[in-house]
Amino acid sequence: MLELTNLRHGAVVNACDGVESEDGLVVQVEGLAEPGSLVLVNGVRTELVGRLFRAPVTLVRQFNDIVVSSRNKHGESQRRIRVVWDRKSFRRYSFFTDDNAFFLTDIAKQGYRSLFDHFYLSFLQRMHREYGTTFTVNLFYHNDHHGFTICDFPDRYKGEWQDNANWLKLSFHGHSEFPDRPYAWPDGEKLAADYDLMESEVGRFAGVGVFYPPTVIHWAMVHPRALHVLAKRGVKVLTGAFIGERAPAHEPDIQFRTADIGYFQDTETALYLETNRVLYDVEQELLFAKADFCGNQVPLSTVIPTLAVACTSPVYRDTLSLMTHEQYFYDHYSSYIPDHRERVETALRYVTEQGYQPVFFNDGFMGNLTWQ
Repeated sequence: MLELTNLRHGAVVNACDGVESEDGLVVQVEGLAEPGSLVLVNGVRTELVGRLFRAPVTLVRQFNDIVVSSRNKHGESQRRIRVVWDRKSFRRYSFFTDDNAFFLTDIAKQGYRSLFDHFYLSFLQRMHREYGTTFTVNLFYHNDHHGFTICDFPDRYKGEWQDNANWLKLSFHGHSEFPDRPYAWPDGEKLAADYDLMESEVGRFAGVGVFYPPTVIHWAMVHPRALHVLAKRGVKVLTGAFIGERAPAHEPDIQFRTADIGYFQDTETALYLETNRVLYDVEQELLFAKADFCGNQVPLSTVIPTLAVACTSPVYRDTLSLMTHEQYFYDHYSSYIPDHRERVETALRYVTEQGYQPVFFNDGFMGNLTWQ
């Protein structure tokens, strides 16, 4: 048996995982082999103590192959993995809002003088001015509650969209709110058509540079065979929940947890993401990231404790994915949350105080431009 115990295929590592210099990142490769085996790590023999081995490896590229082999009287085994070096990593976060349709409907129907005369965009603008936050606003093409489509949105605000494009991006989320999980089919044809239509419409009314690749798709359930549709269109990172909450302690089957809202990833991958929070899918050339905060799901009293867990994680804490949903800002919505804005601002204030900087995750490597 040959097993790696501290790294896996697609792991993301940075200076917190080893010793970083201008020449590379030295990390330790740890694992288990049969007693008496000859163990090589990238061709260099390493000492085996009982079943345990540990050897340094220097990473010099963004994507690095690590090959561990073990030879004994039963034959030879080999494990080959690829790990990602997040060089010169720093604390950073992204913020996106999902299910957006109401504010475009309001602006088109009311004919506001400015985009920021609408309370929702005015709030986002204030958050940008006070905390530097950059927002990706994920749109529905059709507003299922009001019969509005974005092809009805005028282009008279194009100048304002352009003037604020450095911090306010519009993106694709789905054709409409219903049905649930609309992109669960493997052919990807509907996903591609809906995405391209949205990009075209945003270009029409907002101009060049405002549309931005999303980091989540409605319900975060795109079939694995359709993920290439997104990668082809500039999507590098996909966020999701990946694993359900733990069962209450009084339930005897607490060990059974299910993966959902996570692009059909298996439970083992979902559990890895719960702890490590990021994982690069080598085959799909996409990075999966665990969502850390959803404003409409976290009560105000637990916003800071929730984020503190991520910010102080001993495993991985350099990137945070923050989000919320548009509809909970509206007092006419059936599930309106009166303190929704306060929850969002509390989160932004806290992560700013912890030294996190706002980025767009599809720029560079999760907002880190070092490798560009």
